[in-house]
Amino acid sequence: MILLAVMAVAVAVANAQPSQWQYEEAVQVNGKAEKKVTPDQIYLSIVLKDGLVKGQSVNQLESRMKSELTVLGIDVAKALKVTSQNLAPRKKTDADSRRSYELLVGDVWTLGSVFELLGEMNVTEASVTKVSHSQIENLREQTRIEAVKNARATAETLARAVDQKIGPAVWIIDNGYYENSYLPAMKVRAMGVYTSADTVYEQGTAEQQIDMQDITITYNVSAKFVLFR
Repeated sequence: MILLAVMAVAVAVANAQPSQWQYEEAVQVNGKAEKKVTPDQIYLSIVLKDGLVKGQSVNQLESRMKSELTVLGIDVAKALKVTSQNLAPRKKTDADSRRSYELLVGDVWTLGSVFELLGEMNVTEASVTKVSHSQIENLREQTRIEAVKNARATAETLARAVDQKIGPAVWIIDNGYYENSYLPAMKVRAMGVYTSADTVYEQGTAEQQIDMQDITITYNVSAKFVLFR
């Protein structure tokens, strides 16, 4: 009975001690950070079909497209890949009737030149499907760290207002991130003409600035810090 009584007192004392989540003198804050970056990875979807140019098969069109893309400085072996194809041969030597591609370009100037090329080839099924950045993971990590630092800076400001200082973090919660990326609304017309939003660009105007907005990365965190008098 004595042993049970001692154990009961010990449990009561332990329960009375504040845990790492229970500090009477603490400050809880939110931290936010935002980073903007210009996309250097622009993904296009392109569809080639028999007859886009009279008498030319998909294979012939693909060969021409690859040659022209190489002239633009694009490494087609790395940047161009087939995503799907529809096999509908009419003859033993006939090419596939339809083939879809994904093309990766690095800037809006190259993008404009590619759309001019597709217009010359009468390719009307082409669009920007995704934009990203080659260092996107590092940028996300940097933004997250900045969000935590901003949370601490806010806690320090609040503590100074009551003549106190902050100590170690009691906890930090990563509330995640979100990204805003804008896809330019571009369409291809015949004979080297393409449109971007309400603007029409004729052949040879690849130097026109396409409306490519920055990617915005936003991180949010919550944190609680001990207060010292």
